[in-house]
Amino acid sequence: MKYLMLVFLSDLLLHISVVENANILAFFPLVQKSHFVMYRKVLEGLAKKGHSVDLVGGIPPDQGKNTPGITYINISDAIVPELPRATINILQSFTVNSNVIFMFEIDGIPKCRNIFNSNAVKTLRHSKKKYDLLLIEIFIGDCFFGFAHIFKVPIVSMISSTDLPWGGYRIGNPDNPSYIPNYFQPYKPYDSLKDRFWNTVTYFQTKLGQRYYIQEQNRIAKDFFGQDMPDLNDIIANTSVLLVNSHFSLNSARPTLPNFVEVGGLHIESPKPLDEELLGFIGRDKFIYFSFGSIANAALFEEDVMQAIMDAFSELKYKVIWKANKTEIAENIKIPSNILIRPWMSQLSILCHPNIALFLTHSGLMGTQEAVHCGVPMLCIPLFADQYQNCQNLIDRKVAKTLRPDKKMTKEQLSSTIKELIDDPRYKENAQILSEQFRDRQMPPLETAIYWIEYVIRHKGAPQLRSQANSLKWYQYLLLDVICILVLLCLVCLICIYATLRFLFSFSRKNNENIRKKKD
Repeated sequence: MKYLMLVFLSDLLLHISVVENANILAFFPLVQKSHFVMYRKVLEGLAKKGHSVDLVGGIPPDQGKNTPGITYINISDAIVPELPRATINILQSFTVNSNVIFMFEIDGIPKCRNIFNSNAVKTLRHSKKKYDLLLIEIFIGDCFFGFAHIFKVPIVSMISSTDLPWGGYRIGNPDNPSYIPNYFQPYKPYDSLKDRFWNTVTYFQTKLGQRYYIQEQNRIAKDFFGQDMPDLNDIIANTSVLLVNSHFSLNSARPTLPNFVEVGGLHIESPKPLDEELLGFIGRDKFIYFSFGSIANAALFEEDVMQAIMDAFSELKYKVIWKANKTEIAENIKIPSNILIRPWMSQLSILCHPNIALFLTHSGLMGTQEAVHCGVPMLCIPLFADQYQNCQNLIDRKVAKTLRPDKKMTKEQLSSTIKELIDDPRYKENAQILSEQFRDRQMPPLETAIYWIEYVIRHKGAPQLRSQANSLKWYQYLLLDVICILVLLCLVCLICIYATLRFLFSFSRKNNENIRKKKD
């Protein structure tokens, strides 16, 4: 009995040590602030659970606000070229091919080369430290998956948006363009043949584009990690779990494998009280919140469009809180007295304030999820990438309307759309219903993410989660080989039937001729 108890206790201690003291390498070198807000929550949650996290990249915290358990590996010596600045009109002219070229050729591949030249990353490559897991972002830098090969560790990948066209496929997740919308476009393939056709076309555009550019990333990675490194696609196919910032209540419901885990909204915390300046400005009045996130800013607007926005706001009976820098607004544009402009605000606290009437947004996913969480109707002004699809999801659920931020957007059009969204109670009611659906989870999304990360660590990569679809070639997955055999069998059967009928017909004809000859 004592022996059994000792065995039980030793197994328990081993289990606890694996879960609570894992060494995790987190690789997030390419993220924007809007991406890292999600990743930071996960990393801090892991550190609080007792794990040790070495973080490459990311956004270091302010002085004195380091999280115990997270060690930042500084790659500031990596030369990151300045990306070309684009106006809103240019962003809106982006096609699917433009987005793929921008993400990989202009941004992704140069960053692979530059970050591999960082001294810290070169040192990490030769590190003898034992890691238990690679936690890495899927976006534009698959070259960094080579660290899973170097350290012989399982992979948990994260996507800060809905599933990318090159995301779920790597674990064999079903991805059918007949009903799953493309990331870059607002198509509704389940509604019309036209949308289904173009959704399928863009589906193959993005797949082929990513496949083309990953070849160059594969060459860069082999030069860095060694020519004996397996092909990047083979390393990526061993991903144990994929954590995706989506939720079926807001995004399209779709079939998923057990290791495709939706954790949409995990960055959302309890809202904090607003500061005195904002509370004093709001008073007891209803107000509108206007923000284009951390990437787009007021300087991107054409002056005519900016003037139309100001004129529309000035005629509203509502106050407007606008997250922007005043220096980005042209000097000749007068700011109405009912607008408060500040460069930074506690967005969740504003969106969850009881007096908010409407959120004007570019449909970035983080802000969209926060507004959905708080039950706020939205006026969407999408600019590029996934924002079109995020906006379309809101329109489908009747909690939003959309406008294009170009010269066609007049003061009257903006004003009437805002009034409709606020005055029609159905938008607010639908937003509250969507909020309830979005919040209703078995457990909070952050806890879900950490559970699955620890699950992979506990089960040494959790191979039981992986689909056998990943072991198939593309033509096997699509059953083209089986279809070819069936077609061949059908052809053989038809040929046999044809030959048999021809033989019988010939035999019958000869037999009839013999009978006639005998009669003659």
